[in-house]
Amino acid sequence: MIAWVLLAAGSLVVVASSIGAVLARDFYRRLHWLTPVTSIGGPLIGIALAVANGWGLTTAIVLLTVAVLGISGPVLTAAVGRVGAQRDGIVDS
Repeated sequence: MIAWVLLAAGSLVVVASSIGAVLARDFYRRLHWLTPVTSIGGPLIGIALAVANGWGLTTAIVLLTVAVLGISGPVLTAAVGRVGAQRDGIVDS
């Protein structure tokens, strides 16, 4: 039951963020909608898979992938935002 709740919550975050990204008007607003997918949705889905599968090598790989996604996702989003701001002349190079 816990796995289903985590999977539903993660899927809800991903779907809501996708809808928000589609409805956003400009690059920076769309970029804000990507961060919840990598920092909340992905880890919730990964933890749901880990709970459903039990402990093992597959679960370790899933949890490692979730950790890398959770750490690198927001950092990459910030880097893409900075490059976009430099391209638009908002910040200096």
